[in-house]
Amino acid sequence: MKKQTVKSSSRTKPAKKPAKRSFKRRVGYFLLKVFLIIAAITIIYGIYLDQKIKERIDGKVWELPAAVYGQIVNLEPGSAYTQDDLISILNGAQYRQVLTATRPGEFVVVKNAIEIYRRPFIFPDGEEKAFRARITFTNNQISQIHNIETGRNFGLFRIDPKLITMMRSANGEQRLFVPLKNYPEFLIKTLIATEDRRFYEHDGISLYSIGRAIVTNFSSGRTVQGGSTLTQQLVKNLFLTNERSYIRKIREAYMSIILDARYSKERILELYLNEVYLGQSGDEEIHGFPLASLYYFGRPVDELTLDQQALLVGMVKGASYYNPWSKPERAIERRNVVLKLLEQQELIDPELYELLSKRPLAVLPKGGVISPQPGFMQLVRRELRQKLGDQADNLSGMKIFTTFDPVAQDAAERSVVDHLEALRQSRNQADLEAAMVIIDRQTGEIRAVIGGSQPQYAGFNRALLARRPIGSLIKPATYLTALSNPDRYRLNTWLDDKPLSIRLDSKTVWEPKNFDKQYRNQVMIVDALAYSLNIPAVNLGMELGMASTENTLKSMGVPGNVIKSVPARFLGSIELTPLEVAQMYQVIANNGQQSPLSVLRFVMGEKGETVYQSYPQAHQAVSAQAAYLTLFAMQQVVEYGTAKSLNQKFSQYQLAAKTGSTNDLRDSWFTGVDGKEIAVVWVGLDNHQPMQLTGSTGALTIYREYLNNHPPQRLTPVVPPNIQRVGVTRQGDWACSGPVARTLPVWSSNIQALCAGRPQAEPQPESRQSEEAPDWLKELFSQ
Repeated sequence: MKKQTVKSSSRTKPAKKPAKRSFKRRVGYFLLKVFLIIAAITIIYGIYLDQKIKERIDGKVWELPAAVYGQIVNLEPGSAYTQDDLISILNGAQYRQVLTATRPGEFVVVKNAIEIYRRPFIFPDGEEKAFRARITFTNNQISQIHNIETGRNFGLFRIDPKLITMMRSANGEQRLFVPLKNYPEFLIKTLIATEDRRFYEHDGISLYSIGRAIVTNFSSGRTVQGGSTLTQQLVKNLFLTNERSYIRKIREAYMSIILDARYSKERILELYLNEVYLGQSGDEEIHGFPLASLYYFGRPVDELTLDQQALLVGMVKGASYYNPWSKPERAIERRNVVLKLLEQQELIDPELYELLSKRPLAVLPKGGVISPQPGFMQLVRRELRQKLGDQADNLSGMKIFTTFDPVAQDAAERSVVDHLEALRQSRNQADLEAAMVIIDRQTGEIRAVIGGSQPQYAGFNRALLARRPIGSLIKPATYLTALSNPDRYRLNTWLDDKPLSIRLDSKTVWEPKNFDKQYRNQVMIVDALAYSLNIPAVNLGMELGMASTENTLKSMGVPGNVIKSVPARFLGSIELTPLEVAQMYQVIANNGQQSPLSVLRFVMGEKGETVYQSYPQAHQAVSAQAAYLTLFAMQQVVEYGTAKSLNQKFSQYQLAAKTGSTNDLRDSWFTGVDGKEIAVVWVGLDNHQPMQLTGSTGALTIYREYLNNHPPQRLTPVVPPNIQRVGVTRQGDWACSGPVARTLPVWSSNIQALCAGRPQAEPQPESRQSEEAPDWLKELFSQ
């Protein structure tokens, strides 16, 4: 029995070995299952990430903002542009004057010509490549346009417009997309040498860079170097947040491997160059090298110099830390570190390093190139809504070509900001405000808008929204109404200038007076307007009647709801905005043709399709002859009337103008017309209090400063049919022969018959100069 027991026990020992093998097998199976599960999850998650990456990269990577451009300047032989005009236009378009034009964006001034290396640009009707042209001038106009490369002359040369601002996309980012082929090769080499030297060798992540960063950071005791590749940086910017966690880093690495496997290095570079964060301007984020090059240097990315490229690449490490606007010394140091790195890698030689490292930053001030232009952009948004309807809600990626003139805008801003301060000090009125509108006198296209004393502040836009009594600016409309009847009224027609009483009701009598409180008995129409006399204007208005003058105002674009049938209307009790005043005077300045004011020329969709195009809409609102005669009388305002101070410097330009003041000198107005533009200026207080400035002492002085900053063109109106110049004696008689005091234009088809006639009233001594005199009915009767 014992033996059997021993044998039995000896047999049971080997049975334990299969149990050990079974445990190991179970652990192995478990680990295999875990591995397979992890692998499956990894693969499934990878498929999910791949799909997510594909949807973003192959779809719409960014909601691009709408790019808003200024006017496209068309140059043709015979165009009335001087050499100085074209230089101003090129400066406004951020071209650079050099000794030899070797790159797009440069020009050379040579004697009576300008050689331009024009940039390539996609115009609304197609793309035009860069090329060199010579513009020759003769007698203050363009006489020849010559293609230097082909040796041929041609009839049209267009200046690429300036990018003036951008309309935010839904995500609020600012960005300009530029394809990889348009980036400077040196910029790409600099970026790779600085940020990811093994970019073309790794598969999205670089174990070498990660290891080097760990060693460096451990040795320093703090984080001084990162191991992220360009691909990883792109993944973080496009798909992830700034969360600091191992899970995010793992996700970033995984997505980088997928991105690198799916897309070419060139595509990854293109995305990175257009995505990277490069600073802040106000509340606007600057993304991508193309936009950064405009903000900091005012030029396209392909025109950057080597040191400018090095600065932008250096800012990739920390755009806020190396901000050249707020930390210029730090930015220079970082730029030179990048340049030294390029020298060490033999991408530049030591001599070039020494040259580039000694250059100043030369960055533009904030808003120097791309600025919000709130006054003008308010009009752009309003017109987009009118023309595009609901489509205006989604402008992503569109190109909006406007009528904006950056040269005129800059001149207007400087005039208002600088001279308004002088007016504030001279009148001890710290809250004095101003508005200014510049339009093309023929097309009605709006060139510049100043909404207040801080033009780039998006506050109350007085040019568009501030309705104020226009005072004597109303008078040309009354004279226009009269001169539309040539059988009864001409420029030498006599008007009474005597004490006047008008009974308004049983208890109220209105007694308007001239500004100087004097009377001249009688004055001719031309002089009454030149001197802005009140009583002759009221007498003429009452004679013409409320209905006829109201029709004229409506024909000039004045809204009917602001026109009140009260005598005070003839002295400007109606309230208009500066923009509405500009529309009103555009009819007079354009031979009676009204062109609706506009800011839009073209709107191009994201794929280059035409979304909107403006077409001329001018129509004959009043007779060309009456408009011509009225404009002539406005030229006498500058020749010897209330704006004669302009003639001291600008007599050769034959300017036309009208000054305007309102009751108790609450508003100072001025409208000036040259051969190209109409400018309307308003000065006053927002609280409607008196500020002791007439049109001549207030708004006119800002316009004069504008002309100093932006020289005018000579005003030479087209003479309509049946308009001839005829001599006039001092007594106001027509004098077809013999000595005359002056000549006046007259609307008549039979001058000889006219010479046999006499003026309508007995002549009196010719009127003498008087300051404009709006002292019309109190506000009770002006509403």
